[in-house]
Amino acid sequence: MKKYIIPLLCALGFLLVSCNQDRLEIPQKGVISIDDFYQTDDDAESAMTALYERFLQQMATCRVIGTMIYTPWRFAFNLPGDDIYAACKMYGDNDFQGSVDEFRFDPSSDIISCLYQHAYNVIYGCNLITDHFEYGQSAVKDRVISEARILRAWCHMILAIGYNDPPLVDHVLDGADKPGNYEGGHKGLLEWCAKECEEAAPYLRKRNGTGDKDGAVIVTQGFAYGVQGKSLMFAEEYDKAMVPLKKVIDSGDYALVPGPQFKDLFHVEGDGNSEKIFEININNNPNFSMFQQLFRSTWQEANMWCWRTDTFASVPKEVGLGANGWGGLGVRTDFAEEFVANDGDSYRRKATMLSYEEVLTELTYANDGNMTKEEKLRDPDRGIKVPTGLYGNGEYLQWKLMLSDTDVAGHSRWGENNFGIMRYAEVLLMYAECCVQTGKDQATGLDIIRQIQQRAGIPEENYATQLTLDVVKNEKKFELWGEGCRFPDCVRWGDTAGMERSGGPTPTLTDSFFSTDPDVHTDYHKAVVTYRDYNKERGIDAGFKKGKNEFFPFPDLETSINPNIRQNPGW
Repeated sequence: MKKYIIPLLCALGFLLVSCNQDRLEIPQKGVISIDDFYQTDDDAESAMTALYERFLQQMATCRVIGTMIYTPWRFAFNLPGDDIYAACKMYGDNDFQGSVDEFRFDPSSDIISCLYQHAYNVIYGCNLITDHFEYGQSAVKDRVISEARILRAWCHMILAIGYNDPPLVDHVLDGADKPGNYEGGHKGLLEWCAKECEEAAPYLRKRNGTGDKDGAVIVTQGFAYGVQGKSLMFAEEYDKAMVPLKKVIDSGDYALVPGPQFKDLFHVEGDGNSEKIFEININNNPNFSMFQQLFRSTWQEANMWCWRTDTFASVPKEVGLGANGWGGLGVRTDFAEEFVANDGDSYRRKATMLSYEEVLTELTYANDGNMTKEEKLRDPDRGIKVPTGLYGNGEYLQWKLMLSDTDVAGHSRWGENNFGIMRYAEVLLMYAECCVQTGKDQATGLDIIRQIQQRAGIPEENYATQLTLDVVKNEKKFELWGEGCRFPDCVRWGDTAGMERSGGPTPTLTDSFFSTDPDVHTDYHKAVVTYRDYNKERGIDAGFKKGKNEFFPFPDLETSINPNIRQNPGW
């Protein structure tokens, strides 16, 4: 039969080129052209729904296997801080995140590249709306345009904070467009973000009080003013930043949750609560397949950052990820020591990190029964059982970003808790800093710090008695751990000493109860922490470098095709 294949193909080709061309132009069914779609209020609402979905998939979760399956914004802005270890099975495991944590990465970094790419993917979705609708046509379209402008401003703000002076893209590009660095520079781009928020805010919905859960998962005036204030603060326009931040505070639409509910802020119980200014809504949809739902959740972030439960003799019921996590998020020892000294056993500290003893004695295990604390500390069915232990972990284990049993709703595959973008405590702390930086409204600034401390539940003797920049820095460091604030804050404050030590001696946590070394073994559980400088042993230069690591490099995927991009200093 092979001899007939070529003649048959030739005959088919002859028929295709010989037939009437009009008959080949068959309209595609079930598709609306761009010119016909962007017309009505319903079209505008549909376009905005699609934009929220795009934002979720690009910034909060993954899109498809083979692209960045982690949450690039949270990874890029958390890992380089001076408060986190990129923990894992061992040194070099999942080094795409270890290299960022220890400042060993280059312009080909997956995390740095995908943050850049995904942010511009969201901006593209925003520009589809702003290019095709105009103000003045209807109140719905005015609002939708404004929501898109705020998300576009947030993305540009993140890009400016991370990459210095990336391109400003405020319209849909064609294939030939290759925009260069923003000509207004780093500060100018942040000021553009603030102006966008100021102009768009009046058209947005207000949150309808502290109980309005729906108002936490859409772009509102509160979020617009929060982004405006943050952009201006990073532009060092502290006077101007105070105005929109105070609007959020004075709105009455937001409030700190009580101390015992602090832990709920990061779990499904806290979705849409009074402190949420904007978060991405993640719902379990029974009509979705398992993989569709996985790709709409923080599934891979949970895998990466939850404990390596295969190293434990048994898993507490509060740990929701039944599938073994990869243990990629450790608490830096120096940060843990400062946190404990400041907070003691506060609600905030125990919702953020737990000591090894607390993991063993205060969480719930299947065999608890009426066991005393002493019996739990001698129980062979709990604790880290493997001799190699937990790499990148000291005596305190992260707890804040662990999936809980309620987050997974019984299926143990993905978290259904919303993905937080901005909460009220951050706005309060930004305003308090502006009070320090300007010398204005000092009484309000101090009162804010006291509100944060009281809600946290720290010892009264550690309450602030005066408003200083160091007080604000400490409270922000403890309050917002793991929420994407620490690294950019350290850079703008010039507090890089801790990051300069990144990639130095790294801890491994083991349990003396399971040790085979007679000099270490005990008949009760006890944390054993050892340190080793893996980078020094290998002759690898690690740690933050001044004049280079203030900004991420423009990714290879951009500079290789765009000759108009000027690389950041040091790269």
